[in-house]
Amino acid sequence: MNFQTAIVTGIGRSGKSTLGNILATNKNVEYSEEPWLLNLLSAMTELNILDKEVGKDMFTSFLHELMNDMVLLRAANFRPDDGSSIWTKKTPQEILSRLSDIKTRDDVQNFIKTKKPTLLLILRESPLFNLSAIFDFLPKTRIIHVVRSGIDVAYNLEEKGWNSDRQLAKPSLARIFYSVAHKGKTLYIPYWIDLKDAKTFIEYSEYERGLFYWCALMEKLVSFLEETKSANNSVFARKISKQYKTIKFEDLLASPTKVFEEASLFCGMEPSVITDTELRKIAAYRCVCKRAPALPKELLARTQKIYSYFEYDWR
Repeated sequence: MNFQTAIVTGIGRSGKSTLGNILATNKNVEYSEEPWLLNLLSAMTELNILDKEVGKDMFTSFLHELMNDMVLLRAANFRPDDGSSIWTKKTPQEILSRLSDIKTRDDVQNFIKTKKPTLLLILRESPLFNLSAIFDFLPKTRIIHVVRSGIDVAYNLEEKGWNSDRQLAKPSLARIFYSVAHKGKTLYIPYWIDLKDAKTFIEYSEYERGLFYWCALMEKLVSFLEETKSANNSVFARKISKQYKTIKFEDLLASPTKVFEEASLFCGMEPSVITDTELRKIAAYRCVCKRAPALPKELLARTQKIYSYFEYDWR
């Protein structure tokens, strides 16, 4: 890699895009929100759908092409009303300069040598499912994991209908699924749910499925972090301590400037003239902040354990 990378990850509806949109306003940052292939490759290697080395080659090759397209603004989002719009990330002067002055791959390489940009990726779920693969693919990357209360995440997912019966019968999102026969129907279960848990997942309410989804991925990550921590003298353990950072979404809402500065410093970024505008938008955000409904005993225990790990007050 002849450019730097940084990744913001988290479970759906966790606030990763909110933080990513602010970080993307920093100087010399190219921003890509949930590039489809990069979202899948690390999970595919973990599930043995794809050979690990092949997955690594595909990931890095696609990343180079993505950087080329981002600098040339071929992959930029010009829709003014979208949260990831380039008009909220760069000044009109810079955009017009790019469009007129950068035309070839050689121009892109000169831009990279001069500006030393960081490619900031928003990757959903897959880094949590297989964090070791991400560090293998990108040994020098920085990863920020945005954590949000599972209760709030589950309420948001229920509002979106992402774990509804209709979605399980006919998924609208291009992800990895496995099929399960249930009461004469074929249902498609997301890859992060273990096969042994599929029946439980199906029988849960839509809200409980959202919370189960939160638990399943958080447990996967926590298990990896704890295993790494136990290897105190390993090079990989030291890498995790320096290149992986957890940020709570609730802290971002309470102190946006402070959290933004911490995240920017961690990624080696500096604010631009448009950063304050995006920071002020955070004031309009509100947490769900509801109490959890009555939960099945096992799901309650799993949720409380993760709350304790990330120092959330269950009360």
